[in-house]
Amino acid sequence: MQYAFVGDPAANLSACSVQYPGPNGTSVGNADAMVSVIVHELEEAATDPQLNAWYDRRGYENADKCAWKFGSTSTDPTTDAKFNLTLGGTNYLIQQNWVNALGGYCGLSY
Repeated sequence: MQYAFVGDPAANLSACSVQYPGPNGTSVGNADAMVSVIVHELEEAATDPQLNAWYDRRGYENADKCAWKFGSTSTDPTTDAKFNLTLGGTNYLIQQNWVNALGGYCGLSY
């Protein structure tokens, strides 16, 4: 069983988020910061579940290769925060992950 602990980012928000408030406002700003970290860890759990599978010559797993890279963003008119993904009408700022195709690149989709 793979797991990751993603605690309350309020303890060190600058290490967990590139902006505050997030695209969903100050009341959920900490949750906004957690979303990108959760996606990062979920990606690594799927591609390197035993910590001995996919990594590059520097020891970076696929999510590490694109850490803090967000690609093209838009600005939420209500919160003035950046976002790059909208799911179910809710905006998120999600880091890209490594796509190991076409020479490799950071992206949100294949």
